[in-house]
Amino acid sequence: MATQAQAPVQPGSENKLYILQQGIVEDAPGGVPAHLSFGILSTVPDPVNPGDITFSLKAPTGFVFTSWLSWAYHDVNTLQAKGNLQTTQGTLTDGGRTLTFTHNPYLSTNQEALGYAAQVTAVDGATPGRYTDGQLKVGAANPIKLKGRVLDANEE
Repeated sequence: MATQAQAPVQPGSENKLYILQQGIVEDAPGGVPAHLSFGILSTVPDPVNPGDITFSLKAPTGFVFTSWLSWAYHDVNTLQAKGNLQTTQGTLTDGGRTLTFTHNPYLSTNQEALGYAAQVTAVDGATPGRYTDGQLKVGAANPIKLKGRVLDANEE
C-alpha cells in the first residue's frame, strides 16, 4: 500500500505497468456524470516506483472531463479495496476534453492494483454512437485507447 515504506524511485519504471480501461463509459447528453475507469497492474513481482509522473487523458469524442478523479489500491485476486479512496482535481484543457494530473502509481507487488475513475459527462448535442478515439498516457508507458458510448437521450 502507499502508506508503507516505498522502494527507491526508478525513473521510467512505468514501462513495467499494465494499463487498461475497465469497461466502456456510457452517458447521454444532459445526464448524470459517469466514470471513465482504468486500472494499473504490475507486470513484475518486484515493487514498481516510477515516482510522480504525468497522467494525460483525452476523452473519447462526445465526452468531456469534469476535473474530478479518484483512485484506490485493490487486491488483484479479490478486487477488494485495500485502502481508502483518494480524490483530487486534475487540470482541464481543450475545452475539458483533456485531463492531466500527477501521481505516483507505486505498486509494492504484482498482487495489488490501482483503480482510477475520472468523472466525465456527454457533451450537449453529441451524436450518439461508440467512439474509440480517446487516449490515456501514463508517463513514458505506451498509451492506450479510451472508449466511450454516447447514448441517445431516451436511453439513459
